[in-house]
Amino acid sequence: MSENNYYRATIRVSFEDKKGNLKYKKENYIVSAISPTDVEEKLAKHLGIMDYETVGVNITNIVDIVK
Repeated sequence: MSENNYYRATIRVSFEDKKGNLKYKKENYIVSAISPTDVEEKLAKHLGIMDYETVGVNITNIVDIVK
């Protein structure tokens, strides 16, 4: 498959609140990629060394992104 699709990637990021408790939040990213593996590679490059866990990668029915 050489055609790029848009995927929604959901990640879980940990952070400390004001009291020092460990909390988690979910973040969603739209990624143009050829496969879920490609999505994970692109996210890792985009996020750098940020500590996160990939919760899910789903293909979307988005046709195009207009900026």
